[in-house]
Amino acid sequence: MAELLPEKWMRGVAITTTCLAVMTAIAASRGTACAAKTQLLTAIESSKWAYYQAKSIKQNLAETQKNAFEVESLSAVIPEQKALYEEKLKTAVEEITRYGNEKNQIKKEAEDTAALNQAVSKKGNFFTGSVVFFQIAIMLSSVSALLKRKFMWVIGLAFGVFAVGLLGYALAIQPILF
Repeated sequence: MAELLPEKWMRGVAITTTCLAVMTAIAASRGTACAAKTQLLTAIESSKWAYYQAKSIKQNLAETQKNAFEVESLSAVIPEQKALYEEKLKTAVEEITRYGNEKNQIKKEAEDTAALNQAVSKKGNFFTGSVVFFQIAIMLSSVSALLKRKFMWVIGLAFGVFAVGLLGYALAIQPILF
């Protein structure tokens, strides 16, 4: 090994390159987890908006029935018939209100899911950025060893420090994923 690494700084190159590779693997795996979570959240959000649309359609049908019952109620001559239409009208109004409340809840859930999805996507972008800078740092360190140019290793270290910063930030920002 002494013949392979004749200069002291070359040992630093070997050690830092190995550390950079390990941190690259961590960043890549976390980035992959964020991408998978983003896909799942996108599907959930889409499902919630479809459910919202279904409730809108049901609310629209209840409003149409309410309008029909109002017209029928006006033309009812027999008091029992009029009472029946009034009861159906009351039920339709209750359904319209219920569907409106359900839609509001579903809309809130869909918007919350969208916000979480955006946060996870942003977090994933930081992991991806750190992988890119780790790869540049590894490449510069490797080339510095081949060409025996210490300044390239130092530049690689600068890229590595920046990548570590991105990785640390990505690990710290919300949401925390396990």
